[in-house]
Amino acid sequence: MLREIPGWKFREWKYFLELDPSAEYRADWNTAHIVQAVMRDGKPLQDFRLKFGDAPAKVQRQTIEHQQRLIDGWIAGHNMVLAAKGAK
Repeated sequence: MLREIPGWKFREWKYFLELDPSAEYRADWNTAHIVQAVMRDGKPLQDFRLKFGDAPAKVQRQTIEHQQRLIDGWIAGHNMVLAAKGAK
């Protein structure tokens, strides 16, 4: 196949690969990053984690009454959508 395509087309594919690398190529970079983080100066891995998205979710306790209001509101809204679809 490489013998049949012109050089400019091959370079175009190469540039596209650099813009959007394959999953295996990205996995290699991710693994290398993890190894570098573990081996660097004995610092714990938590020092290298990204600051966003790593925090544990904050769980807030809800009363049964609050949960019932949420469910009742969802059901009422869902019924309104079904009624509007039936009216058409």
